[in-house]
Amino acid sequence: MLIYGYEFYGKKESIHSPYFMHNFLIKMPRIYYLREDGRAMGAAQIIIALIHCALWFLCFHLFIQEEKISVTGYVPVPVILIYTFWTVPFFINSGSTTVQAQRHPTRRLFVGAIMMNIISFCVAAIGTAILTVACLSYQSKTNDYVWSYMAGSMLLQFLLFSTISEMIIAGLLIHWIMKALQHTECDEESFSLSECQISITS
Repeated sequence: MLIYGYEFYGKKESIHSPYFMHNFLIKMPRIYYLREDGRAMGAAQIIIALIHCALWFLCFHLFIQEEKISVTGYVPVPVILIYTFWTVPFFINSGSTTVQAQRHPTRRLFVGAIMMNIISFCVAAIGTAILTVACLSYQSKTNDYVWSYMAGSMLLQFLLFSTISEMIIAGLLIHWIMKALQHTECDEESFSLSECQISITS
């Protein structure tokens, strides 16, 4: 009679052993594969956060210190400044978590990256609505070609463009990470043929 045995980490287990299914199906390590573009997307999120930090400084200097403007159309300036300032930690956290998940593809990091990107997506969607109203209403009041008005309009448009970019990137990353979680493969390094050898004995 032929008895098939499997060797797990140096210990041979018979196929009839009660520990075989536990070792083969439950303890077998899993690895998740995220697209190579995921790391670049995470880095782009960090860059967008730094751009928001610079735009916040410029908006504060232009609207508050120089022109002393309190309202940009229908949106108050403090609302734009507070939103721009608080997007920085969210975008940095989502980007760094995504880069970390690309380097060390574990389920825990993937779940964390999904959660952070969902938060960033929601924050970016809210900001897109606010900045769209601010850009449209601010441009309607800038009939005269004054430098300060033109500079303010450009800053708002840059903020809107970067916010929309963050929303698109976060949406793509959520889709990619969820797709990677659905397609798992065995870790070839920890569960290779050398560690799971078939021995035939009579």
